[in-house]
Amino acid sequence: MVRPSVVDLFAGAGGLALGFQAAGCRVVAAVDVDEAAAKTFSENFGRLQRQHPPRVFAGDEGDLEDLDLPRITPGRRPDILTGGPPCQGFSRIGRGKLDSLTDEGFAGDPRNDLYRRFLDAAELWRPLAVVMENVPGMLSVNGRNIADDAAADLASRGYRVGYAILNAVWFGVPQFRERLFFIGINDELGVEPTMPRPTHAAQLPPGSFRSGANWTLPLPFVQHLELPVDLSSATYPGTTVSEALDDLPMLTRHLHREDREPRTGIRRTMHYRCPPHSRYARMLRSWPGLPTSRLVHDHSIRRTPRDFETFRRMRPGDRYPAALAIARQRLCEEIDRLAAHGTAPEPRTLEFQEIERRYVPPYPEASFVDKWRKLVADQPSWTVPAHLSKDAYSHIHHDSAQARAISIREAARLQSSPDAFTFYGNIGDCYRQVGNAVPPLLAWAIARHVLDILGRKSRAPSWQ
Repeated sequence: MVRPSVVDLFAGAGGLALGFQAAGCRVVAAVDVDEAAAKTFSENFGRLQRQHPPRVFAGDEGDLEDLDLPRITPGRRPDILTGGPPCQGFSRIGRGKLDSLTDEGFAGDPRNDLYRRFLDAAELWRPLAVVMENVPGMLSVNGRNIADDAAADLASRGYRVGYAILNAVWFGVPQFRERLFFIGINDELGVEPTMPRPTHAAQLPPGSFRSGANWTLPLPFVQHLELPVDLSSATYPGTTVSEALDDLPMLTRHLHREDREPRTGIRRTMHYRCPPHSRYARMLRSWPGLPTSRLVHDHSIRRTPRDFETFRRMRPGDRYPAALAIARQRLCEEIDRLAAHGTAPEPRTLEFQEIERRYVPPYPEASFVDKWRKLVADQPSWTVPAHLSKDAYSHIHHDSAQARAISIREAARLQSSPDAFTFYGNIGDCYRQVGNAVPPLLAWAIARHVLDILGRKSRAPSWQ
């Protein structure tokens, strides 16, 4: 049987494509302007599809503002079009930064219109199904529901369309992560789109966008139809941080004075700490199409000696204010130690300030509340952001004996990226690729559901 073909635009490192590949599709082409992410995509899918590797457009060639769309799949129509147009202009986090930099602010960000390029591709190729991912902030941009606009635009191009906010934790991902998904089904098929049913149940944290999915039927319909996610279909508990991470090697070398590795770490291969200790760990070690992982790759961290002891003393769930209090207590302990030897400096002297810098981070407490946070072992993680490329302190490892932020591989585990899927570029590139990705397990659930709508067979995750 011929496998359904997929073209992935704004593909990043390949989170969406991984889910569709696992469900039984063949990725024929991918496009992304980020060269490091495109290399990650190309190298991994070259192994996944050795006989028919996808064509990957990268860097300047992958700039969809200039790329001639017919070049991507000359003479062929893909069965399914997927993609996640850049979301920084729609992100609530990104808006504040944009507003502070330009007069137009986020509303004038050209990335806000890149989703139209995705819709142009849908109109050109007329695939059987379209799946687009973005952030919930797309629902309200300067008082406008851009999601409605996008859905109506896609409907005008010959699709029955709807969108919903889905939380990755509902589909086995060990992370509370809300994203907006559009599904469009070609009018020629005469069937309505629906959303996948959750497999996992978890109590959402305060501040979650909604407890159920929001479903909107665009023009020519005039009403808005709200369809809650049917959590009664969820038969598994949410995957926890411990289930996701605790078979990976312990990292403690950074805590010893004899450690001579660079501050950014060395990306070496390591042995697992133990056999797969959870259903989740077994699945990520044995992803469809990839060899079973025998060794751990990309288990690298940034080295920040000032904060190791602070990390150790933090309690599960502690944030920056608690970390700052611990750091100040450590400073007091050092001053007391020096005073016992008669060498304590006077406050506000240069010598005192130098000692203070060795213990206390300089960041303002009010604006850094959520910048530091220690993971809770028996709960899912909070959202893994692309900002890990700048600072991984938003995800401090729950094991106090390791006293560090999470590694590239641990971030990938929290995103549900398979262990045999390796990342390319420097350590910042890798963290960014992980944080930007659609969690592959969530993508797998969506892919299976889309294939079911199309009447095609699909492969199920091992827990189903």
